[in-house]
This record gives sequence, C-alpha cells and structure tokens, in this order.
Amino acid sequence: MSCCGKQRSGLRHESAAPAAADSRRASTAPAEFEYTGNGQLSVTGPLTGVVYLFAARGARVRVHGPDVPSLLYVPGLRPVR
Repeated sequence: MSCCGKQRSGLRHESAAPAAADSRRASTAPAEFEYTGNGQLSVTGPLTGVVYLFAARGARVRVHGPDVPSLLYVPGLRPVR
C-alpha cells in the first residue's frame, strides 16, 4: 500500500505549482498597449474580466497587471515602452 501514498503526495505537489504561477501573474505591473490593426478590437482580460476596447489603429489602452501576460499574445497589440 505504500506506493499509493507516494502517488498521492506527488499529486499534491503538482497541484501547488499552478497556484504559484497564478500569484506571479497577479503581481505583473499594469502596462499600456497600442493597437496596430485595422478597424476596432475588443479583448476581455482572462483574469480580471475587464473588456479592453481599442477603437482604431494607434489606440492606446492601459491594461491591468494580471491581464498583461495574456494580451502579449493578441495579434495586433503591442506593449508601449
């Protein structure tokens, strides 16, 4: 029966890792993004649920810290330095 206990402790250890990743995301600083596409774009922040609206090319919107890592992958958006 000792093998089952080892598997359980391994599962508990694995489940702690995503929580650590979430806390790192939450500590990201807010950032400003610029829209480089055509037309209009709205993006919903996956962690905050905030809808960010980019009305036209060149529009800049300040994004809450927890959503910044995800918006880095949205085509047509670039962080402003």
